[in-house]
Amino acid sequence: MKKIISIILLAILLTSCGMSTEPNINLNRPTNLNAECNYVQEVTLSWNYDNGDETGFLIRRKVEGGIYAIIDTSAAGVFEYTDLDVVIGTTYYYMVAAFCDECQSEWSDEANVFVKEGFQSLNFGTDQTLEVVTWNIENFPKNLGVTVEYAVQIMRGLNADIYALQEIESNTYFEDLIETLNNDDPENTWDGYRATTASYYVNLAYIYKTNIIEITDIYEIYASYDYSRQFPRRPLVMEMQWNGSYIYIINNHLKAMGDGYLDLGDEWDEETRRYDACNLLDEYISQNLPDENVILLGDLNDELTDSQSNNVFITFLNATDEYDFTDMEIAEGSSVYWSYPSWPSHLDHILITNELFDEFDLEDSDIQTLRIDAFLDGGWSEYENNISDHRPVGLKLNSCSQSLLWEQQERTQSF
Repeated sequence: MKKIISIILLAILLTSCGMSTEPNINLNRPTNLNAECNYVQEVTLSWNYDNGDETGFLIRRKVEGGIYAIIDTSAAGVFEYTDLDVVIGTTYYYMVAAFCDECQSEWSDEANVFVKEGFQSLNFGTDQTLEVVTWNIENFPKNLGVTVEYAVQIMRGLNADIYALQEIESNTYFEDLIETLNNDDPENTWDGYRATTASYYVNLAYIYKTNIIEITDIYEIYASYDYSRQFPRRPLVMEMQWNGSYIYIINNHLKAMGDGYLDLGDEWDEETRRYDACNLLDEYISQNLPDENVILLGDLNDELTDSQSNNVFITFLNATDEYDFTDMEIAEGSSVYWSYPSWPSHLDHILITNELFDEFDLEDSDIQTLRIDAFLDGGWSEYENNISDHRPVGLKLNSCSQSLLWEQQERTQSF
């Protein structure tokens, strides 16, 4: 719609005044033109204007050494414009002029901006795959509205379908995040769910694309009993459909801290609490979702590579026919790719059940620690001060597996 209006305005301008370059003394010249490039590789222009007699504004652009050409218009009273048609590594120059039915004002002063590499360069989300990201956004929002703006750009840039979040303290800012995503994203519609039962308000949550997945239900488990020892944050389950397949996602934030050694004789030992939580999660999956596509993820607050005697995940690790930690190679690899650089350690994990093994083995499937900080001007310091002390970890699953097609056919026949 924006493009249609722009074309109409340009047509009116061309026919009414022949694009006269003579300035109209009745129209003031726009001032304080500013151009900024965000981390989603979009250039945003803003300017001041105080005349009020304009029909709209002309936006013209050139590359370094090139010739100016009008690329679009904005309506009267709108003093900003977003240029989406830009190329990484290019410096663009802009000018803005007001116009009315007869002619135009003088052009504003020139503003220029370099289009830097953004989060899209991680090449994560695609149209052919399902992407699920676990992300502890520390004490969200740790820098209020600034954190929201960063999170919006990160989520749009990664282009994942589902974000399973931890430490979402503020429901108001959580709703602002979803609203801003819907306002800024021209291609997708977004919704979310935040639990409310966690101590100190550090709740689990989901944000997801409603045009890509269909939510059947979202609910907490182990909620009817006092499981606060094992689950200071109750696991949050999302039941959803994607490409006709049913998938269950279990979002977790297990107990933090400890000395690194299991003490099964102390039920309040932090490692013991995580160990017991893993056993309960295995029990839940085995009893309630034995033949379903299950993804268990979150800030699990422990190392996959600990010795067997001190490994809180040993229940899952010993059941190789049933479970697979998709991020095991990350945990065993260079600390450069770990999710918690401050320690450094790798604490954020994504586990799948055997119903998804075939999908994960396909060529386009992948698991990544999404190194957002590598694209920020201020690096890790900018990321940690404004966003979180955890990096997101993302799973990408190809949809072309025969097993999912069989499952879809079986479910259809059962009805």
